[in-house]
Amino acid sequence: MNQANIKPRTGLDSAKVATIVVLGSETFFFGTLVSAYLFMRGVYPWPLDGAPLSRLVIPAANTLLLLVSVLTMYLALRAARAGGKAALVTWSTVTLALGLVFVGGQVLEYTSNGMMPGDQGFGGVFLTLMGFHALHLLAGVVMLALIAMRARLGDFTPRRHTAVEVGAWFWYYVAGVWAVLFTILYLI
Repeated sequence: MNQANIKPRTGLDSAKVATIVVLGSETFFFGTLVSAYLFMRGVYPWPLDGAPLSRLVIPAANTLLLLVSVLTMYLALRAARAGGKAALVTWSTVTLALGLVFVGGQVLEYTSNGMMPGDQGFGGVFLTLMGFHALHLLAGVVMLALIAMRARLGDFTPRRHTAVEVGAWFWYYVAGVWAVLFTILYLI
């Protein structure tokens, strides 16, 4: 028997373990950026202090979109676990559409916030936080598109849907990071 072909049976799915490791490292990354922002916020005046309530319209609408997309992603995952191909296609496509609208809202927010990367440090930190979140969001949108396409092809079954599960974890993570960013950047 060839020893090179023997794989230990740990019961762990490598895709899920890898996703947990990646999300864990991303948590440290975002934690560092958030810490830098909070430090600066404690030392320097924040340019958005006293901004009109209308300033929150785009970010609040985006937050609502992302929260709804978490629900639709949950419904897609539930459909995958139950073997509901039509529901999986529907809910993953709806989640994808909500993600794309969120991206559009982010672009609108970036172009209307008046900050530049070199503005007193804040523009750089603000845009770095938002930009890295946007990159993660775009990765999530690509993942959602692949899930929706594969669902249309019938690639997922109740026993074989790890990609949907990992995609859901990533999407929930993106939404969770946004909840933190929305709170610290716009509400406090």
